[in-house]
Amino acid sequence: MNEIIDIHSHIIPFVDDGAGSMEQSLRMLEIAASEGISGMIATPHQKADRRCVTPDGITKRLQILQEEAEKLKIPVKLYPGNEIFYRHGLAELLEAGKIRTMADSHYILIEFLPGEDYSYIRDALARTASFGYWPILAHVERYTNVIKDMDKAAELKEDTGCYFQVNASSAAGDQGLAVKNVVKKLLKMEMVDFVATDTHSDGNRAPRMKKCAAYLEKKLGTEAARKLLVENPGYILEDRLL
Repeated sequence: MNEIIDIHSHIIPFVDDGAGSMEQSLRMLEIAASEGISGMIATPHQKADRRCVTPDGITKRLQILQEEAEKLKIPVKLYPGNEIFYRHGLAELLEAGKIRTMADSHYILIEFLPGEDYSYIRDALARTASFGYWPILAHVERYTNVIKDMDKAAELKEDTGCYFQVNASSAAGDQGLAVKNVVKKLLKMEMVDFVATDTHSDGNRAPRMKKCAAYLEKKLGTEAARKLLVENPGYILEDRLL
């Protein structure tokens, strides 16, 4: 499958625990292109307890990376974003332009501690949504208190209007059978909205998508797989509500 849009990636060099050099970023982009990915939203970590790249810094670094990729004729288009570790006052920071939304849309990618309380996650997502943003819960399969009860997971979506993103490696089984089974349940209940690489390197966290895409096509059919990998991400780029 081609034209895949990867909405979760740590592709910008020197800004977080992702790419550690321009050379590594370019190798990651080459891998992405070979895996059928035509676009990537760069989502460097945004955390209150560490020094993070600014929105302007993301724009400048992404422009440089795009130019270097074009020199090598790597056909992947890059878009700005952030993976935001939730904290109080987040909506106000977004309103002030101090944190990036996804590709300058109303969508935002939010993460929490894996063991965070269900009620905290629910209230945080609901509060963010109340400000007019469209929250995407990053790698939902990691949150024990969300996925231990699939009815509660469904309730979370209904109560907050959030979207669920799962990692391609989790769906493909690379994170173990237990994690794959969680993703399988989420897919069966049609709760997954986006599948992304969450790539951090050109090694064991490279932007691999082919194995996952094949699994999704076999499990769900080509049309449904395309929706998760191409069409739904397209809504982000167009700033349209799913």
